[in-house]
Amino acid sequence: MINLHERLSEFSYGFGVTREVQSLLEGIGLRPTPFMPNLLHEEELGFDVGFKDRGRVVVLQFKLGHELRRFHRATPSQSVPELEHPFWRFMVDTSGHQFQRLAEFEASDADTYYVAPKFSDWKVYDSAFQDGQVLEKSLLLKPSEISRGVQAQGGSAGTHRIVYDGLNRYVCSEPTALHESRPGEVATEIAAKIRQSKTKLEQQIGRLFERARPQAGPGALARSRQDQIFARSKDRTHGMAAIVGLEAWSQGAQLLFVTDAQG
Repeated sequence: MINLHERLSEFSYGFGVTREVQSLLEGIGLRPTPFMPNLLHEEELGFDVGFKDRGRVVVLQFKLGHELRRFHRATPSQSVPELEHPFWRFMVDTSGHQFQRLAEFEASDADTYYVAPKFSDWKVYDSAFQDGQVLEKSLLLKPSEISRGVQAQGGSAGTHRIVYDGLNRYVCSEPTALHESRPGEVATEIAAKIRQSKTKLEQQIGRLFERARPQAGPGALARSRQDQIFARSKDRTHGMAAIVGLEAWSQGAQLLFVTDAQG
């Protein structure tokens, strides 16, 4: 088993993915702005984002896969998925705080994806980074698609393996095929949702801020912390945007505010 963590950090990989998502969305006339926690160090908290423009929130959760030489069955009777070499695996706990938060975001109409590399070598990453191919060499899965796969095999909430190669992807234990979102498809879907709707970015941020949070889930940012952020914000929308961004960041996810550059 080759551990990509030894060669590439989630931060490095996530930077490459975020950069290319920005470029991809800008290429079709959208204006993406990544949330960065360093903004909270400003004396007055504000974003250079058109919150009153039509827009959406995009959330990216990065995962580093382990390259495997062979598929290890949990039980002798377990089916072996159809996989080509090389193939990779990462774990998702559908009962854990990270997955629950992503599921909340997606249920509140944010475009939410797990993103994992289809490579295991720093040289491949470096080459892909230079060529703008990191996103093309990555797996993109919606949390809802993982839930669908688990439910389809009669599974319950808990830890599940996601295994994938260049073309195939499954959720296990009993392998169930998943739909993979491709970069162009993702960009087109986001653009269509923005341009076919009158929903303003500030409205979606409001929905995310006000969303219901299960008692057993990760919960909201502490009230005292929220009050501090609101006290330093230009207005309530800027404060809500910072709080939602921090909630994503606390689980290791990158949040982007996306508006239509064409107005």
